[in-house]
Amino acid sequence: MSSREFNLDKLSEAMSVQGIDAVVAMSPWNVTYTSGVYLNIPQVTFLVTTQDGRQALVVNEADAYYMRDSSSLPDVRDYRFSDTTSVATEQALNLLADILKEFGLSSGAVGLEDDVFPGSYEAHLSQALPSTSFKPGSWSLNEARIYKLPWEIEVFRKAAYYTDKAIMTGFAQARVGDTERDLATAIQACTLRFGARTFSHTVCSAGKQSTVVHAHPLDKPIRRGEAIHVDFGGCFDGYSTDLSRTAIVGEPTDRQRAIYQTLWDAQQAIFEMIKPGIVAKEVYALNQKVFEKGGLHYPWGTVGHSTGLLVHEGFEITATSERVLEAGMIINIEPTHLEKNDARYHIEDSILIKEDGVEILSSFYNSSEMFVIK
Repeated sequence: MSSREFNLDKLSEAMSVQGIDAVVAMSPWNVTYTSGVYLNIPQVTFLVTTQDGRQALVVNEADAYYMRDSSSLPDVRDYRFSDTTSVATEQALNLLADILKEFGLSSGAVGLEDDVFPGSYEAHLSQALPSTSFKPGSWSLNEARIYKLPWEIEVFRKAAYYTDKAIMTGFAQARVGDTERDLATAIQACTLRFGARTFSHTVCSAGKQSTVVHAHPLDKPIRRGEAIHVDFGGCFDGYSTDLSRTAIVGEPTDRQRAIYQTLWDAQQAIFEMIKPGIVAKEVYALNQKVFEKGGLHYPWGTVGHSTGLLVHEGFEITATSERVLEAGMIINIEPTHLEKNDARYHIEDSILIKEDGVEILSSFYNSSEMFVIK
C-alpha cells in the first residue's frame, strides 16, 4: 500500500489553536493517519509531526522495514526487540527524545496524544527534556481527522456501500431457523469478500435479545414475528464503517411498521436539514420532534456521530453540542427505538456533508421499509 497524504493544514491549524509546536501520535489510528500507511501494531510507536510538517517515526525493528518501504516518511528510527518490555520502551522513548531535540523542541511546546500516552512515558521525556513543555495533543489530531480529504472520502464511500451490501446479502440468505450467529457469520464473510480487512464490531440479535444494546450474536434461532437488529462495521484500509439495519422475520405488525416508519421519517428529515452551518444540537432537536410526532420517546443522548478511522471519532450529535457541521465531514445518523418486550429498531447510515447538502454513502439498499426474511 502506497503512502497517502493527511490533512496537514488542519492539523497545523489545530496545533496553533492549542499553542503547541509539534504533536506526538502513538495510537494505531493516529499513527496510521499521520503516516499515511495502515499500521495496527501492539508495540510502542511514536510519530512526531511539527507545525511546519517535519516528521520522524519511532517503531520496532521488525515493522520498520514495512514503514520504510510503504511510507514516505523521511526519518524512520527503530529500536530492538528485548527480553523485557521496559527495556524496549526505554529505547523507544530515548529515540523520541532525540528527535524532539533535533527538531529544536528542547524549549518548545509538544502535544502528546494524551488519550493513550502513559504518565510514566511523559515523566521519562520530562526528565530527558526538562525545558520542554508537554501538553495534551489528542484534540489537535482528532480535530484534523474530522475533515476528510478526497481520497479518504473515496475509501469511505466504497467501504460504506459494501458494508451495506454485506448486511443486506446476509438478510437475503437468511431463513427461519437460522441462528443469530449464522446470520452474523454470513455478513462478516461477505464483508471480507467485498474488501474489508477485519471488523470494527458485530451486533446481530433477534427479538427481545436485541434490546440488549451491545449483545453478541447467540446460537439462538430466529423466529417468525421477530425483528432482527444488526449494527455492524468493517475495517477497510484502516477506516471503520458503522451501519445499522433492521429486518423482520415474516410480515411486520402494524405497530412494528409504525415504529420503523418514525425512524425513517426522522432520518430523512435530518438528511434534508443538514448542510454546512447547521449546529449539531439542531439535528438532535429535529430528531426529538419527529419522534414525539410519531408517539415514540427517544431515550439516547446522541443521534449520531462523526466517523472515520474510528467508529466514533471527533464529536457526538447531542442535545447540547455546539459543533458546527461543515463540508468534508462524514457523519452517521442513527435514530433508534427500544420497544419493550419486542426488539430494538434502528437505522444508521453514513453521510458526507457537501456544500449543497448531503450524499448518502451507505447507498446499496433503499431501507425505507424493513427487509422481510421469509
